[in-house]
Amino acid sequence: MKKLTAMVDLKQEQGVFLLSRNAMAIALSSAIRSLGGFVGVYLPLYFVQIGGNPLTLGFLTSVASVFQFLALCVGGFLADYHGRKKVIVLAIVYGAFLTASYALVQDWRVFGLLIVLAAVGAVSSPAIHATVADSIQPKQRTTGIATIQVFSTLPAVISPSIGGWLIQQYGLESGFRIACVYAAVFTFVSAITAFVLLKETLRSQAHANPGLNFRESFMTRINPSRLMLSRSLKVLVFSYALVVFANGAVASYYVLFASNVVGLSAFDWGAIVSMQFLLTSVLKFPGGWLSDKLGKKRVMIASLLMTAPMILVFTLSQTLAHVVASALLLVAAGIYYAPAHEALQADLTPASMRGRITAFWDMSSAAATALGALAGGFAFQMLGPAVPFYIFAVAELGAAILLIGLVKEPRIKED
Repeated sequence: MKKLTAMVDLKQEQGVFLLSRNAMAIALSSAIRSLGGFVGVYLPLYFVQIGGNPLTLGFLTSVASVFQFLALCVGGFLADYHGRKKVIVLAIVYGAFLTASYALVQDWRVFGLLIVLAAVGAVSSPAIHATVADSIQPKQRTTGIATIQVFSTLPAVISPSIGGWLIQQYGLESGFRIACVYAAVFTFVSAITAFVLLKETLRSQAHANPGLNFRESFMTRINPSRLMLSRSLKVLVFSYALVVFANGAVASYYVLFASNVVGLSAFDWGAIVSMQFLLTSVLKFPGGWLSDKLGKKRVMIASLLMTAPMILVFTLSQTLAHVVASALLLVAAGIYYAPAHEALQADLTPASMRGRITAFWDMSSAAATALGALAGGFAFQMLGPAVPFYIFAVAELGAAILLIGLVKEPRIKED
């Protein structure tokens, strides 16, 4: 199947990327949305402040992942059946509404319900990933994905520090609620940007086949047995699920560890996260180029093997300087994995099935996040604040072993 669109065209003789309208739309919309990324950074602190606890947070994150699983199941079908643009824009608007709702809630139980409902916004993930994968030349896939990711998240370099400043100025509760209002505005603007600039890249099969039964088509298309995954693709998805499990076990507990164990302020942590985003922006593009040159599998394995010991260094932190050093080393070790994985998955997946394969990938990730969040929340509260990070290290090493033994890069890459 021919490419539906061309988002990134690498001019090797000039050494630069020329981004198409759709590429710029996705990158610009995501960049605007990332200006409000400070909400996620401080959400665990706020949740505990209003009466929740780490174990409850882990449980709610797990339930949210189940909702995300269901949303992704539907999203993969919609991406291949109804097209991409509508799903992407509506999901962003939904996200703006949920973020604004955070500012109105002071009861931890209602706030927890909003955390769960926010997971429905993941319905657009397959459409976004499928559009990106369809639109980048196979030989430069990792580099192209890394480039779009860098442009999309560049404003996130400053957003955590803004959130930390708001909390420092107005207190944790008032500062967080003000931050939510700002984030909702940025998210709504990003929805307008996507609506105006994005062009649909897939003709709706519902329009092409008006007699097609929605339910039968949906059940047929999401049936895993019809996806005909190769062994390498199956193992790749499973190894990624292990990595997601690892991150799910620690995602909500970095800030709690830094605050409760090391004694850092919200502004300290915001500055650290800003430095992590800056380092990510600096390293991701050359990392993508290196992956295309040396091989995606090799780069992924190296990233996992370096990340495992770095997380243990983080648990030994006792001062601000220790946390800064370990947090930056952790990013430097792990930043190369995700673009290489997404590119290798695209290499192994026919274009006509990318929406469903991406949904299957995301669904397995949602299930892994649910398990990881439960494990991390229980470990943090019942066994000790460093234990979730030990779980992370073991899972990362397991994913590396699977890649080494069972995944092969294809000689002929899918367009």
